[in-house]
Parts: sequence; C-alpha cells; structure tokens
Amino acid sequence: MRPQQANDKLTAVEKTLEILQAFADADQTIGTVELSRLTGIHKATASRILASLHQYGMVSQCEETKKYRLGPLAYRLGRSQSSQLIQSYADLSKSHIDRLRDILKESVCVEVWAENKTVVCYRAPYNKALDLRMADADVLPLHAPAGAKAILAFVNKDYVEGLLPRELARFTHNTVTKREDLMNRLVEFNRQGYSVDNQELHPGVYAIGVPILGRLGKPVAAISVVLAADLMSNERESDIVRHMKSTARDISRAIKNTA
Repeated sequence: MRPQQANDKLTAVEKTLEILQAFADADQTIGTVELSRLTGIHKATASRILASLHQYGMVSQCEETKKYRLGPLAYRLGRSQSSQLIQSYADLSKSHIDRLRDILKESVCVEVWAENKTVVCYRAPYNKALDLRMADADVLPLHAPAGAKAILAFVNKDYVEGLLPRELARFTHNTVTKREDLMNRLVEFNRQGYSVDNQELHPGVYAIGVPILGRLGKPVAAISVVLAADLMSNERESDIVRHMKSTARDISRAIKNTA
C-alpha cells in the first residue's frame, strides 16, 4: 500500500494498475472503501476506475455484497500464462506423484486450481478397473472432488462463496448440494488438513485431497488419491494422508524453488 499523498500524484493508468494489483494480491472480494484503504487512492477516484473496469469486464461485482473481484477479461488475458503454469506444475509434480502411487499402490493425480474449477494436470493410474469406472475429465467442478475441496478449505470464506454457483450440481446420491453444508465441511477439512470425497463424484469411489501450497503459502493445487470406497478404513485413510502430506510438502518446496 502506498501513502495517500504519493498516490495523488499517480497518472490514471498507474492508479488503474494499482487497483488491479490489489485485486490480484487479495484472496477475497473487495469493496470500494477497502480498496481505497489498500491502495491509498481516494474513494471517489477508485469508484470511477472500478466502473470503467467493470464495463470492460476486468472486474465483476457481486450482486448481494456489491463488492468486486477480478472479472472474465482479466482471466482471459491470463489464460496463456495459466496454461504454462499448469504444465509447469505437471512437470514439477510428476516424479513425486509417481513415487506416491508406488508407495500407496493407488491411483494419484494432481489438480491445479483455475478459479471456478480445477484442472487435472497429471495422472498416475494404478487401479485400472477403478479408473475405467471414472469419467476421464480433465476439468472438474469445485464442490465434489476431493482435490478441489482441499484447495477451497484453505481459501477465504467470502471468496469461496463468490466462486460457487448458486445451484450445486448433483453427481451421485452423496453429492453435497447445499452451500451451507459444503461450507461447514470445508471448515472441518481445514481443521484436519485434508478433504474427502465419499462417492460424491463417482459411485463406489472414495477420494482424499491434500492441498499444495505455492510461493505465498496459499493453495494452488492439490493431490488426490482415489480408491474403491469399500476398501477404505480409518487406518488406511490415516496412512494415505500421512504420505500425501509429505508429498505435498515436497512439491510445494519444488514450486517455491523455481521462483
């Protein structure tokens, strides 16, 4: 944050860039008053810039709270870089995920967070019969898969609520479709450090997710281990989670070392 006096001397373009940077750094929606405090730009000026950014799709506004967050045009501009980032995560995680698969003797994958979805960037299959029962989807919703929920559990609550659709799609009888129930589960997942998908995306499939933290200590991806639901036990889950957390720390270090 710059002092108010310094920001009074900025050009209109510089003030716009300051505002966009504030949104990029924040992990939540931002109101005009808070944005003025974060950037040192006068509230009236910030409001005018936001109106222009909103018109061009650089920011979007929540109808209920009237707060703003980055909009569709901002993400379109970053799409190419996102593709490169996803590939870099795949390259960094491959050896770690292959090793985890061999230790657990279960299928493992990495999901990268891409705003309102996750993208599977690398798969290390083990149980072919189980894998065939699952849809081969590279893009996954946020509210059902273990990896996505592991990420959301460590993200600001207001920001998560802004990402989730009003209606949560049902994939199985176990899918959580009430937003309040999902948010309560995310609190529990945050407390225990991992998430579960108990046949919420695919019948008969149990998945466990552990977040991978990026350079700023915030989740950027997640490891998911999938296995047959009828083979799960508390002891097995504890053992899997222990190895997953160790692998997630290794991948996080690799990400941070590429800065």
